[in-house]
Amino acid sequence: MASLWSSLIRVFLRAQRRAQRGASIQSVRRVSRWSERLYSIPKDVRWEKVPRGDLTYEWLIPREDVTPQVIFHIHGGGFVFPLYNPERFTTAYLARSAGVRALLVDYRLAPEHPFPAAVEDCLRAYRWLVTEEGVLPEQVVFTGESAGGNLVVATLLALRDAGDALPAGAVSVCPVLDFEGGGTFFAQDDPMLDADFVMRQITAYRGNADPRTPLLSPLYADLRGLPPLLLQVGEAELLRSGAEALAERAELAGVEVTFHVWPGMWHFWHLFVPRLPEARQAMAEIQAFIHSRRPVRVA
Repeated sequence: MASLWSSLIRVFLRAQRRAQRGASIQSVRRVSRWSERLYSIPKDVRWEKVPRGDLTYEWLIPREDVTPQVIFHIHGGGFVFPLYNPERFTTAYLARSAGVRALLVDYRLAPEHPFPAAVEDCLRAYRWLVTEEGVLPEQVVFTGESAGGNLVVATLLALRDAGDALPAGAVSVCPVLDFEGGGTFFAQDDPMLDADFVMRQITAYRGNADPRTPLLSPLYADLRGLPPLLLQVGEAELLRSGAEALAERAELAGVEVTFHVWPGMWHFWHLFVPRLPEARQAMAEIQAFIHSRRPVRVA
């Protein structure tokens, strides 16, 4: 049974979904800046910015003792929106509850920088983390939501193909995977997202690429050799059928995958943590997965 908070939030979401119809990417970018006022980084999490050329990475470091693990987080936003405070807050919440540091990854945005710019930037960030920062790959867990959920898997594929050491595991939440609007994309009643608006965003990122290019849409990739995956998606999620297809393909490829369809939930319901019980539960599942990927100590 859905929580009371779920019912209340759903009413608000439907109102904002109507506002997406006919909206341009630039106008929503301007409006989204107001979200900065609604979210802030918890006071017991330190926020550090690290300029790296034309990009800026961000560390979120809980003040309490942390383990050597690192969350490598790739933010969402349809490939077209920058990193905003809502993503900083949810990642800080996870880092604090898991007792680990989190690195927020910056990448170039579409339509100004279409595919494969974002994948290239995520590769660059991971290599910086393991070389210049000296973090061992087995101490790293990728996380990402929406567009970031896509980039989590695409970056893993690019690293594998380049012969880089892969992280210990990856979490992909409500990932963008189907660039053709197939499956139930246009049939789902997702209160968070308008299907036509989402299609405009992901088309801007796709640019002139074939929508079935494996690094663009991992649905068409050979997934063999990837580390354990946790996939979460809402039952009402616009992108649900793509996540279902990825989970099936990962299992067939021999990847250790945990797939969870969250009853009654919409796109990236985690935004409403800690008030929304379903968001707290989803975050707890991610925390448990991160802890399960800790390197085994040899006596």
